[in-house]
Amino acid sequence: MNRKWKVLGAMFAFVRPYAPLWVPGTLLYSMQSFATGYLISLLLSQLTAAMLAGSAPAVWRTGAVFAGAYLVYFVLLGFAAYQYVKQGERATFDMKKRLFRAFVSAGTEDAGHSGEGIASLNTEADAAANLYGGSLSPFIGSVSAIVLPAVVIFTVDWRLGFMAVLIGAVAFLVQSRFSAPLAAIAEERLTANREGVKAFANLLSGAAVLRVFNLQSRMLMTFDRESEKLLKLNFREATIAAVQNLFTTVQGWLTLAGVFGIGGWLVAAGRLELAALMLVPNLCVTLCEGMAGLGGAWAGLQGPLAAADRVAARLDGAGLAERDREPVAARWDGDATLRVRGLTFGYRGSERDALSGVDLTIAPNRMVALVGASGSGKSTLLRVLIGLYGREHLPISIGSLARDELSAGDWRRFFAYVDQSAKLFDMTVAENIALGRPGATRTEIEDAARGAMAHDFIIRLPQGYDTPCGERGASLSGGQRQRIAIARALVRKVPILVFDEATSALDAESGRQVMETIARLRRDHTVLLTTHNLVEIEDADEIVVLHQGRVVQSGGHEELLRQPGEYSRLLRKETA
Repeated sequence: MNRKWKVLGAMFAFVRPYAPLWVPGTLLYSMQSFATGYLISLLLSQLTAAMLAGSAPAVWRTGAVFAGAYLVYFVLLGFAAYQYVKQGERATFDMKKRLFRAFVSAGTEDAGHSGEGIASLNTEADAAANLYGGSLSPFIGSVSAIVLPAVVIFTVDWRLGFMAVLIGAVAFLVQSRFSAPLAAIAEERLTANREGVKAFANLLSGAAVLRVFNLQSRMLMTFDRESEKLLKLNFREATIAAVQNLFTTVQGWLTLAGVFGIGGWLVAAGRLELAALMLVPNLCVTLCEGMAGLGGAWAGLQGPLAAADRVAARLDGAGLAERDREPVAARWDGDATLRVRGLTFGYRGSERDALSGVDLTIAPNRMVALVGASGSGKSTLLRVLIGLYGREHLPISIGSLARDELSAGDWRRFFAYVDQSAKLFDMTVAENIALGRPGATRTEIEDAARGAMAHDFIIRLPQGYDTPCGERGASLSGGQRQRIAIARALVRKVPILVFDEATSALDAESGRQVMETIARLRRDHTVLLTTHNLVEIEDADEIVVLHQGRVVQSGGHEELLRQPGEYSRLLRKETA
């Protein structure tokens, strides 16, 4: 229950700016069942009194007054409905913007499968938004339809009030039995929908591979299976709804029979006026419908709550970024020493930790290489260090700043990153470099290119720095793309440069040139890199060897050669 309150708090934070219009609009729109029932009951009561008095003018006067009241009521109801929808949509828009930013800023490990991400950003966001709309209003309406009619009926006669509450309580107990299965259906529907979207994403993203290996039917079977699950869930939900409707109808007839039975006896005994009795039937039905609908309304909130729980989990990752904090530069002591103490990390859904008990101290202006066999955890460690993986309770610090004290965005201000794909965008060379630090001047861009040993080939391009790179840098060679990516890292002006398999996609000569460039960068930066090519990192200041997620050796190349262990085994395997 505490988790649900926390989720509700996170979701309703988005509606807070619009509360002055959204709250009254929502309340008035949601309470229309009671308001309509009360106006009808009051009209019947007043007309009955006028007819019993035999006054035709009173009958016409009552009709005219209530016609005016209804006109005002419907104008207010229209305004309330407009504000209820409009302000809810504005809150939903804000929530989706924040969710998208959290998704983009999250690491690959947090984002999960692309299909799951699509489902979360769309289906789950839309479902969570029902907390501002379609699911919240029935719940508020049910509560108001219980409390307000009960107050009015008890003022008419306590016996009628007691009877109405008793019948309504029975209705609530019966209807609440449906809440648990409906909540389970809501959760299963979200899961089935996510898996269906994932299967469809696989069909789209891997179309060529699926055709070549004749796997289309297999993926379509997965999609069909999840679609059939959704269909069966809808059938189950429809069955429960049919039973609920049947019970509601029976309960309504029993309520009217009780009201007129007890009320008729009271009127006949002279204990109640007929005009007063006419206030009760419609309100009593409203109360019982509210009681009966409360369980269903609460069950209707389970789907949005389940979706909101997942959305809130996404937003948790961006939580620190939303807080007012002192600028990082003002709190950093200038010490770029990177420390890791007992780091353990595992991927969601994996039974084995990818990293276990990792201890590292990386001094400034040193080149440190992380090596190990495939699956040893070196790339995972790199991504955790730079804030792409993991969020909470990470025993990592830079100087006096602990990772847990900073948002992911603030932590990444200390790093620049170059991976093996050297991702370039369909922009000019200068624009691609400037992505490292938006607002960089042309001089700063060219200085960064010189530091990356890229300036000479850039000025020989057809339009120099204004040459379009093409989609994914298609107009450039692999070595050129990698040097531009390094320039983008340098223009960022950060203390730590990170290279993840930066030469693995290059030919031997291009790889050698890139490594020479990287090695020179340690004069002004800490250089942290991973590689499968051990020959490239013989002059690294320190080589950290990982095996099955643990640091098993560390030291210089010559030092490690003299030790029997994983590094010697890897080197023998590479040179064999």
